[in-house]
Amino acid sequence: MPTVGKPEGMEKEERALTIHEQQTFFVAKSNELIQKSRYSMTVQQNRVMLYLISKIRPNDFGDEVYQISVREFCKVCNLDYNSGKNYADAKRAIKAIADKSVWVQQENGDDVLLRWLNRVRLNRETGCFEITFHQDMLPFLYDLQTRYTRYSLDNVLTMKSKYGIRLYELLKSYQYLGKEITFTVDELRHRLDAEKYTRYPDFRRYVLEKAIDDINECSDIQIGYIPVKSHGKRATDTIIFSIKEPSYTSSKMRKQRKYNKLNEEKKAEINRRMRRYEEHIRKLKEEEEREQPD
Repeated sequence: MPTVGKPEGMEKEERALTIHEQQTFFVAKSNELIQKSRYSMTVQQNRVMLYLISKIRPNDFGDEVYQISVREFCKVCNLDYNSGKNYADAKRAIKAIADKSVWVQQENGDDVLLRWLNRVRLNRETGCFEITFHQDMLPFLYDLQTRYTRYSLDNVLTMKSKYGIRLYELLKSYQYLGKEITFTVDELRHRLDAEKYTRYPDFRRYVLEKAIDDINECSDIQIGYIPVKSHGKRATDTIIFSIKEPSYTSSKMRKQRKYNKLNEEKKAEINRRMRRYEEHIRKLKEEEEREQPD
């Protein structure tokens, strides 16, 4: 099996460029996987999964072993890679994904249970995970010719809501139709793994509005929605979404906001290092003063 990934010994300048480029790598999934599946993931797990999928190149066959540095993942996803907690969180997220499965509805109505990953191995010498996708998942991720959705990874990296990532993918997969998209509230709850919000006001407040705020703030599409009540019913039971691309000015502003957000952690890390350095110098000076003879 071919191994895909950069060696750990590359120059810092090249690595910094590669991290920036990886944030704009493309994620591609079949529309069947997006529109007819249901799974539960946290924001962190979703980022890990989409980061792994972004590693797939158009000419890959599905037998590749993807070499993933946890440190590199933290950099790409704007996490503090020098924090032991985030480093441990990234490893736990990869394990959680390896343990997860997803139900996908087939054309004949049958549901098939698929696993995302086949094998995960931690190489102690390189400090990298070596990952392969499960063979049952390959038709949904590899050699996609028709009916698939493709978007840049940085559209979801700064989202805070797991519902934002999921709703973005769902609506993005229908964008090619060029018209409004209608879901029943029950169907949307099911697709977004938000069935615990049984009251529409709660669903609107904690799921729908947070997801739309994320999409409109971070992604390459603009979303509007209209709640609809069926005749004779008091509660909203249908939601109509409109999808459009932001204006040129709005698009430039979004890109700048994304760039700023993706660099906030880098700036914060520099400040943390400076504070640690200043604290170290202060302690050295105190020790020197104590050692001075009276």
